[in-house]
Amino acid sequence: MRTDMKRMGTKGQRAALLGALLAVVLGGTGCSDECTDAIDCQQKNGDPEEGSSWACVDNKCGYFTPLPGDDAGTNTDAGTNTDAGTGTDAGTDAGTNTDGGTGTDAGTDGGTGSCASVPRESVLGTLQLQAGFTVAESADLSPEVRAVVSTLGPTYSLFALRETATGRDVFTLGTWPDVTLGSAAIDTVLAPADRANPTAAFPSYFLAHDGTRLLAGYTKSGFPAPGSVAVVDPSARDATAYLNAPSNYTAVGTTDAFFVNGGGLDTVSGDLGIYALVTSAKPYAAVKVVDFPAQVGASGFTAIADNSIAVFGYAVADTYVNVAHAVSNAKLGEALASRTPVVLTNEPKVDVGSDFNAATGFGNGVAVARGAYGATGFGVTDVSRFSLTPGLGGGQPISVGTREAVLNAADACTAVDLLSSLGPDLLVGVTDVNGRRLVRIRQGQ
Repeated sequence: MRTDMKRMGTKGQRAALLGALLAVVLGGTGCSDECTDAIDCQQKNGDPEEGSSWACVDNKCGYFTPLPGDDAGTNTDAGTNTDAGTGTDAGTDAGTNTDGGTGTDAGTDGGTGSCASVPRESVLGTLQLQAGFTVAESADLSPEVRAVVSTLGPTYSLFALRETATGRDVFTLGTWPDVTLGSAAIDTVLAPADRANPTAAFPSYFLAHDGTRLLAGYTKSGFPAPGSVAVVDPSARDATAYLNAPSNYTAVGTTDAFFVNGGGLDTVSGDLGIYALVTSAKPYAAVKVVDFPAQVGASGFTAIADNSIAVFGYAVADTYVNVAHAVSNAKLGEALASRTPVVLTNEPKVDVGSDFNAATGFGNGVAVARGAYGATGFGVTDVSRFSLTPGLGGGQPISVGTREAVLNAADACTAVDLLSSLGPDLLVGVTDVNGRRLVRIRQGQ
């Protein structure tokens, strides 16, 4: 599965130095093969040089070599444990690989096999549910599914983005909790010009729904990264529309509109930000609705709560740590009408407290998968929720609540590899030696 190694974790005081070191080391490897994660580099190129391990940065393979004093056996970056896969601190280790909330190495601990004897609960594995939340149903999930989205309830129809060696396609996924991958794709995400070489297209690992249509995307190598999104009608009433969308990374849908986090959409171009696609009539209309700061490292994550408050983010330049701010539905409406984007940094910040690699609505709030990047991937330390409360009349700002832990990672033996919403509830993709499954989590005891 693809790992977005553009946000590599480091020890705090050495972030800038390690970033520079990676740039030098990667630039000197001479490796031109495209990659999606460290495992891909290993499979394509064999073992790395002694004392190093593979890293995939900007889709290029390179060696990661610890700095002097980094003894490869210490805990780095908010709990990313690189101690040869023992997985003993903060719940993650060098064998835990999750990207954007959608990639995993099956929750093992670097291949040592020590997880086989660890006691685990049948649904959550070794993840620890926190007070204030309960587990409802769960359902098995194919390891080829990269993203999941549901329709509005009370009956929830699910759809999936599936990645294989030959395709990036949208499928039906049944009706919750009877999750079954459809026998044939609704349509492919790949635009006609890119279908001859599907492995050159990197899925953006999102699937959004606007009440009628589905949106999925992908990017290709380049800077800025060329990309495309597909607007798919699952009822097959209309042909799929393929739109230019450079650097698209995440997206979310609301009634008759999508919000794409990227560098442009359709005929609208510009710097990284949030681009809305209004789908209530054809031709679809694209408008930039949120401006990011002039200097950012990369696009980031998107989510919408049940009360229509949106959360948009980006990766900070240099460190590539993700940040996010909350934007009211009223301000987004004004931006659509006036064609004047909201300045994201003027809106309330969601104080996540660490890097994160997935976000989704969870009731009247947002859930994020927190953690940090290490040498071989992203280690999820916990899934946490932040409540979002609209401001009172008179233009008061949104109130962002303090962090509530939903799930804590006790070790590296169970991976969180997907976040999505099911009505007011949270869907968590969980993977361990017992397979992969979707777990529904509710607020309240």
